[in-house]
Amino acid sequence: MHRLKYFIIPVIAGIVISSCEKDDDSVIDPILNFPNLLSTSFTPIQFDSDTVNAIATAVVTSEEPIRRVIVTVFDPLNSTEVFELKDDGVSPDTTANDGTYNGRVFFVRSCRLVGDYRAEFIAENVSGLFSGTDSKSFSVIHSGNTPPVVSNIIIVPDSVQAGDSTFFIFMITATDPNGQCDIRDVFYIGFRPDNTQLSPLSLFDDGSCCIIPPFNTTSGDTTANDTKFTRRAFGGPNQLGYYRYYIRAVDRSDDTSNVLADSIYVYP
Repeated sequence: MHRLKYFIIPVIAGIVISSCEKDDDSVIDPILNFPNLLSTSFTPIQFDSDTVNAIATAVVTSEEPIRRVIVTVFDPLNSTEVFELKDDGVSPDTTANDGTYNGRVFFVRSCRLVGDYRAEFIAENVSGLFSGTDSKSFSVIHSGNTPPVVSNIIIVPDSVQAGDSTFFIFMITATDPNGQCDIRDVFYIGFRPDNTQLSPLSLFDDGSCCIIPPFNTTSGDTTANDTKFTRRAFGGPNQLGYYRYYIRAVDRSDDTSNVLADSIYVYP
């Protein structure tokens, strides 16, 4: 006969093992107090001058003191200038510490850059927290505008065999009585011998700084900002006869220059 053996396992009551950690009630989520732009203004909103002289205003609320309020001006070429607004009671601000920040936006351009500008406002508090941004638009015009002028057209080669793929160089001198910055584009419009139009292409005075589509090559320009605009274009014309090209410039007031023409003869 087999005897059963019994083993008594002692149970210690009152001991509870837990893997949970007690929450630390001493940790408090921070409260972020962002400043708020209630309103902004920029006056006047149009300038017929080489000088921009405006008053920028921002009404700001904040739980914490404001470190600074700035307005950044973006010109038509996306260059920027930054100005700080004050709430100190010193002109153009009228009353100190009333939450209304004012500043003068003043700059002079030796060459008037006509077009649309943007003034972007933002406030920062002493904790380094920023408000949202707000933008106002203004413009610079030239009511006495004079159109640009083109001269000295060159297109090489002046003849090519049909189907012979090669680079063509288009060159022209373009000047503007209002300053070279007023030239927005110099371009040619071309026509095949059957009079169908080619895609217009721009010429550049950039010193061949950059790769330009659709041929993924530089413009071929030799010296930047010397009034000579160039375009290197690749092709293999397949129609016999004269390919005609007309080159002109257009300024930032949408006035167009005179037009100069030249051609490339395609032979069998």
